[in-house]
Amino acid sequence: MKASNNLCILMPVWKDYQWVAPLALELIGRYWPSHPPIYLLGLTKEEAGAMPHFELTNPELRGNWSAMVLNGVQQAKQHFTQAYLIAEEHVPLAPCHEEHLNKTLPSLMEKLSAAYISLMGWDNRRHPSKSPILDEAHYRMMHLTLPKAPRFHLHPALWRLDTLEKCCEISLRDVSKNGSAWHFEKTSDKLQADLPEEWKQGCYQIAASRMSSQPLTTQRRISTATERWIFNKLMAVCPLIPSVKLAESYSRWVAFDNVFCNGPYPMFFSGLLQKGRLNIYLVKMLQRSSHGRELLEKIAKASNFKHVAV
Repeated sequence: MKASNNLCILMPVWKDYQWVAPLALELIGRYWPSHPPIYLLGLTKEEAGAMPHFELTNPELRGNWSAMVLNGVQQAKQHFTQAYLIAEEHVPLAPCHEEHLNKTLPSLMEKLSAAYISLMGWDNRRHPSKSPILDEAHYRMMHLTLPKAPRFHLHPALWRLDTLEKCCEISLRDVSKNGSAWHFEKTSDKLQADLPEEWKQGCYQIAASRMSSQPLTTQRRISTATERWIFNKLMAVCPLIPSVKLAESYSRWVAFDNVFCNGPYPMFFSGLLQKGRLNIYLVKMLQRSSHGRELLEKIAKASNFKHVAV
């Protein structure tokens, strides 16, 4: 299922995570073999070597996430209008639904005049489902209209490139924030962000179960919805905890980040890494299967981590 000629994948590679890039390319090639052209961002010609990339022409931008991405987006705009933005640590963990990724979602972006479609499904337990939900003809996607909806967040998503370019520019206005990925999200997701209204109103989030290559049974959908309801009740307690340490302990106990999103791009919620370390929840999940243990062995060989239990 060949992708549209207007579509590409952009993969920002943070300066400390360059070892992840070859592994990410390998896994996308394995689980999404008909993927659109993919380009690494944030690497010089020498660092990228034979890997496909848009060259970081100014190495001084390497420590500024938004500037690094903007540099690549401006090159991508010469050839494409849409792009999946997938950070190097958000590797696919199972077969992708190639038709939905290559055709369905890009077509829906055009049909809905969308600016952003998140691949982190609203129907996993980590996200409350409060914004309006579209019909089955639109795969039950959520239209992100509420003030605190996750617009322009940095989980894997399909973007209009002009929207992504503008979000990077907004992130760079406050030089004290150094264009961090965290600051990018915080400046772009607000309803009062300095973005065209049609872009802010054109943000969507998929229902992962409706677009997965392994659709859920009706029984499993009911149990998943119940789990999500319980989980979000537990999550509501966290902001009320007065101590940061206690809140962190509670978060670990509830396992807020222990979320595998089995959508058209199967991924783990927090990605491969958390705060520069291997994601412990992901490691535990991978240890339960032979192909997961194979991936852990690859991580052990590629990374600077001394011990990766398999």
